[in-house]
Amino acid sequence: MGYPPEMKGNVNGMSARYLPNNYPSRLDPRYGGQNFSIHGAPPVYHSQPPQVGYLPGQYAQAPYTPMHSDRPRPQAFSSPIPPKPSGFAVVIPSPISSHPQSQRVPSLPNPPRQPLQSSQRVAPSTAVQSTPVTPAHAVPQPPFIDYRLLLLSLADEYIAAARSQGPLASIEHDTKLQQCYKLLAAGLRCMEILIKQFKLQPQLEASVRLRYASILHDETQNMIEAEQTLSDGIKLCDRYRLFDLKYNMQHLLSRVLFDGSPRASLKFLDRVIEDAEAYGHSAWVYAFRFLKSSLFLRTSSHQDILSAHAQLKNISALADTLGDKAIHALSSTLEALIYLRESSSVESLEQAQRALATARSLQFDPKVGIISQIVVLTNIVDLCCSLQHFDPSQAVSKMQAMQTSLETQNDAWQADGSLLVPVHSQTASRSPNGSGIVRGDISGSLLVNFSWTPQNDIYALGYMLSSLAIAHRNTSDGLRSEQMLKEGLRCLATWKAAREQLQEFDKAASPYAKEPELLDILAQYLHGVIEQGTAPPFPDQEQQNARFRVQHNPGYTP
Repeated sequence: MGYPPEMKGNVNGMSARYLPNNYPSRLDPRYGGQNFSIHGAPPVYHSQPPQVGYLPGQYAQAPYTPMHSDRPRPQAFSSPIPPKPSGFAVVIPSPISSHPQSQRVPSLPNPPRQPLQSSQRVAPSTAVQSTPVTPAHAVPQPPFIDYRLLLLSLADEYIAAARSQGPLASIEHDTKLQQCYKLLAAGLRCMEILIKQFKLQPQLEASVRLRYASILHDETQNMIEAEQTLSDGIKLCDRYRLFDLKYNMQHLLSRVLFDGSPRASLKFLDRVIEDAEAYGHSAWVYAFRFLKSSLFLRTSSHQDILSAHAQLKNISALADTLGDKAIHALSSTLEALIYLRESSSVESLEQAQRALATARSLQFDPKVGIISQIVVLTNIVDLCCSLQHFDPSQAVSKMQAMQTSLETQNDAWQADGSLLVPVHSQTASRSPNGSGIVRGDISGSLLVNFSWTPQNDIYALGYMLSSLAIAHRNTSDGLRSEQMLKEGLRCLATWKAAREQLQEFDKAASPYAKEPELLDILAQYLHGVIEQGTAPPFPDQEQQNARFRVQHNPGYTP
């Protein structure tokens, strides 16, 4: 292969195969003045709009069509080098400044692009994802079972079944009683497994521990296990800052400790109250101080009664500072009731009347007056003061005020007798599930839950106090005092309620109808008593009674 003279030899120490600035111009007469392509270098394409048949993004790469030119090639390059694959471009070095500008190799023109045939199109770069084929004999996977939820459901069912069979088991023989114990033990065992063998969320674990300990406290005598469960739960709540569940556990733990060691329980409450005051949870401060006052009243020493008074005074002072008037009225009423219990002296009566005056002054607030339980309790304590002071005329007026409050009460009285007192301060933690000692209502305010007397029992107590208030004029009022007592007894045990309870008893005892004969005999006897009590009297019943008295008592005159 021959080279032009300009390309022979060594130029500046470089191999003289190809120097772009030494290469003759394409218009050189030696090559006929024709344009040509550099052998071994593919054509250089410049960006231009795509031609027909090619759309951007349709192919993995732009189609390449070799350049066809009818121009004669130089004679010196007899055997051309095959072109390199598409997409490769030779970078031509920049011209040397020592050579004239006319000797630079110009850029080649872009060849026309021609559309590809359908058979020449390149497949897209994105591959279609194939759907996996399931084998014909694939074994189906078993459904997922949440054993935590399963154990909770089983515990609920076992405990509900045990409590439903409690009254029936107490009447029947030991076999049914043992079955009730087994159901209760199965429910407790489910909770124990859930606590000790499963990793639960902190809030769920604390809730399960609280319920487990409450059932141990209410249904069993295993106070050691209840105390240990509550102690571990309190540590868990401290770690995750679950204040509401922690305070509920501490409230239950103080009651558990009081059954074994009253002094230890009272000291424990002192520390709990200090912590609640430090955090500013005023609603729980009220709850713990009310609990401590009630625990003091369970003892008979005079010092403990004075301590109960001190707790109620602290509650009244805190409620007056924070503006919780309902709590203040309730604590003042309970303080008057403790004065009546403590002594019947004139000084105790005066202190009780002073506390009642404070409670009545707070009832003018609309938020306190709507709580019917507090109004009724205030009137009952006021009537008791008049009866103990033995002022008949004043007692009658107080009796009428109490009866009016019982007749005009609203429907806010709970079926179980619980008393919900609103707390207007927003500094306490709130129960997440709307239950517990401190809970929240729909409006967003806090409520402190107290266990109190059901409505039916309050009516019976009202009838009894009314009978005592008018007992001094029983004969002149047409035995009205005795009628009050009869109405009170009817409130405690009505024939309608007795019939409903007996029907529920028959449904519960139907599977065991053939078991002991004593159960069937007692049921038949109760049916007879109810039918006899609800049967209408005969028209001539009084005449038959008078005839019977005359026959058996000759000296009797109707």
